[in-house]
Amino acid sequence: MDRTFLEAGNPRKIAKAYSGLLLPSEIEKIKIEARNHSASMYALGVHHYRFAVKVTAPYWRQKISRLYYASYNVSKSVRFDYDGNHSTDVKDHSKVGALPNSFPNKATYENELSTLREDRNSCDYDHLVKASDLIRSTSEYTRLVTSFLRDSHDYLIARGVNLGKKI
Repeated sequence: MDRTFLEAGNPRKIAKAYSGLLLPSEIEKIKIEARNHSASMYALGVHHYRFAVKVTAPYWRQKISRLYYASYNVSKSVRFDYDGNHSTDVKDHSKVGALPNSFPNKATYENELSTLREDRNSCDYDHLVKASDLIRSTSEYTRLVTSFLRDSHDYLIARGVNLGKKI
């Protein structure tokens, strides 16, 4: 896997555009590479999640931040697998809840992940915020992100992405 694959553009569009010129086996290589990138984005989210769940109560800011980045990277994985779009632009964070219509519990995640993003911004940038100021508690966010990662795992597996076992 390499970065130039992502820099080349949307792999779904590339595969479609060259489907008349390349052998089906070559088109399949593009699709496999895209699925590998989806799996790596998911794995990065799991890495953030595993760190977050070990963070103790006095470090609630870091817990919220890592839970957010877990959900953000998994959201990127789902969105990339679905439409092939990849972005490292800061504006992409506003899409954390912009999941495919076929995603389970889409409306709930769309709302709750956006709320988590707001609280993450407070934790990371507002020196006066207290844990009691958050919209949801750290335990509520942990349950939310756990469910989101599990639903994302099932969604990606069903789409042919090779992932490890479910968290």
